[in-house]
Amino acid sequence: MDKRVLVNLQANRKVTGQLRGFDLFLNLVLDDAHDESVAGEKSKIGYPRKLSQRAQMRRPISLYLLQVSLSIASPIASPITILHKEHPPGTTLFYVQLIISISLVLSGGLFAGLTLGILSLDDLNLKVLETSGESQTERDHAKRLINLLSLGRHWILSVLLLSNSVVNEALPIFLDSILGGGYSAIFISTASIFMFGEIIPQSICARHGLAIGSFFSPLVLILCYLTSPITYPLSKLLDFILGSQHDTTYKKAELKSFLNLHRYGVEPLQDDEINIMEACLSLNEKKVMDIMTPIEDVYKLSSDQVVDGVVIDKILHHGYSRIPIHTPNNPTRFIGMLLVKKLIKYDPEDKWLVSDFALSVLPEALPNISCFQALDYFQTGRAHLLVITEHPGDLQGRGVLGVATLEDVLEEILGEEIIDESD
Repeated sequence: MDKRVLVNLQANRKVTGQLRGFDLFLNLVLDDAHDESVAGEKSKIGYPRKLSQRAQMRRPISLYLLQVSLSIASPIASPITILHKEHPPGTTLFYVQLIISISLVLSGGLFAGLTLGILSLDDLNLKVLETSGESQTERDHAKRLINLLSLGRHWILSVLLLSNSVVNEALPIFLDSILGGGYSAIFISTASIFMFGEIIPQSICARHGLAIGSFFSPLVLILCYLTSPITYPLSKLLDFILGSQHDTTYKKAELKSFLNLHRYGVEPLQDDEINIMEACLSLNEKKVMDIMTPIEDVYKLSSDQVVDGVVIDKILHHGYSRIPIHTPNNPTRFIGMLLVKKLIKYDPEDKWLVSDFALSVLPEALPNISCFQALDYFQTGRAHLLVITEHPGDLQGRGVLGVATLEDVLEEILGEEIIDESD
């Protein structure tokens, strides 16, 4: 199918214009009634002459522009005919270029989708999926993408954007040869890229980016090496300007908010689970002096106290398993602690002194140690009670503030008080 544009030229005038299209031919038709000078002009110009050989390539709106400049010295009775040749449907070349156009649209969609699908996955999330994914397939996908992104996110970004740009720039060339240029090629090219090259693939890859990115990671890797002369130096420049580290970590406050967001969902967390995890995150920041029992509220015994029936009843009434023992007349100078379980076989009629029992060591600690440090000490099994003092080891017992137990730390972790039989 041909399209002809007729241009009437006057003698001795130079005509300059732009021809839009592809594979253009110029056909000069001269009147036979003219003299020999006209015939000479005809042979000088050529008939016909293919303009694409002398075209100046430009590309506004994805079209080729051919600059034409003619100067005719003789009068021309017939018009100049500009012939635009298209490839009509049914020809082999038409279907070849149609297949190429469709392939370019799909390729552009693939690169656009991979750009969003791969680069939207942060390294921390991929590492979590690699170690604790729901299935082995998901863990394999994450591992494959981690290996790909180890090349550098800026390199992957440069490769995908360059590939997408090449595809989008090449598409109008083939559509123009099929449709004959004009606004139809512009509209179809824009609509195809918008729907099938942007919206649909990015929507799919945004939801299934892990699986799709993993499947096409070998293709991306090949493109990395094929385009490395251009994309690798560009990625290094971006690394230098913007930095190459893209790891994402969360602060403790952010993790607490993150936990609260999981009260609802596929596997919602229970309130107690959230409270315990939040308390554990704060355990290293809270000081042991914040959870201790003040020394004036501590039940304690003097080393010279006679353990008779009355004292046994008081011990049972308080319900403590460990009792701090202090020197006579100095209630803040502790010499050890009495384990109540040692009184099981004791006969109150014997009337032993507290100092007659085998006392356990009562460790001391500074008030500014964290609850986490206290928990670490309790886990050693050496003691489940600490004396909190500003002057550990002071022989006069000065600076004693209170005592902290393993139960106090556990209550802080649980976020609520532990009620036992004696409370």
